Amino acid sequence: MNVPLQSSKSREIATGRPRRLAAFTLIELLVVMAIIALLATIGLPVLKGFGKGTGMAGAQRQMLQDLGLARLSAINGRTTVYMVFVPTNIFDSIARVTDTKTLQQLTNLITGQYAAYALLATRTVGDQPGRWNPRYLSEWKRLPQGILIPPYKFDPAFASAADPYLRSFSMATNPPLPFPTGKSLLLFPVPYIAFNSQGQLASGRDELIPLAEGSIFFTKNQNGQYVYSKDDVPVINPPLNYTNHFIRINWLTGRASVDEATRPKFN
Repeated sequence: MNVPLQSSKSREIATGRPRRLAAFTLIELLVVMAIIALLATIGLPVLKGFGKGTGMAGAQRQMLQDLGLARLSAINGRTTVYMVFVPTNIFDSIARVTDTKTLQQLTNLITGQYAAYALLATRTVGDQPGRWNPRYLSEWKRLPQGILIPPYKFDPAFASAADPYLRSFSMATNPPLPFPTGKSLLLFPVPYIAFNSQGQLASGRDELIPLAEGSIFFTKNQNGQYVYSKDDVPVINPPLNYTNHFIRINWLTGRASVDEATRPKFN
């Protein structure tokens, strides 16, 4: 004989006890909220510095990858390959440009000062020996947002410093490297690091690329066009924080590595 099943409501009526619903008590809710507040207090300082650490680590990985690419391109192409940086006095070149396309390219690179670079080869396999046939091997690339190369690396006053920590980038003047494209006719000194056909640094000495966390704001006129201002200098915060973030390039092997210390150590 089949016995009809009682519904939960019928059972409640039969037993005289109401069915209890699962729920948080006020005390349990307050405890959970207190735990969440504690975790937030502990975790926020860590998360605050997470973006900066990621930006610096990303800049280091990017520089190592592109320096390695420049070295391999020099070996495979049996030529000299340059990592060239955007000149910090780019406004001097803009004033001499009449070609619309080149002017647009230069304008786009204004905000790349202290942070943008590209790879350039002087010739390709099959060219006649000694023939000058420069071409860019890459687009202009920028370091991650908030990461800059310190201003002194672009200052000619530090070009002869014996300490690679203080020495600025070499400036191509004879012959000058084409900028901003391989076909450009601008005769303009461009900061660079060069690898020869053996994959060694062409300078015959170790090179150093410091990296800093900072910002730079470029001045615009009423028409929204960039204009030169002496105030357009990177703000490194905290000051001199690039002393423990740098890329070291061994001149003999041409290999780059991240070297973090209070001061670079060279033999």
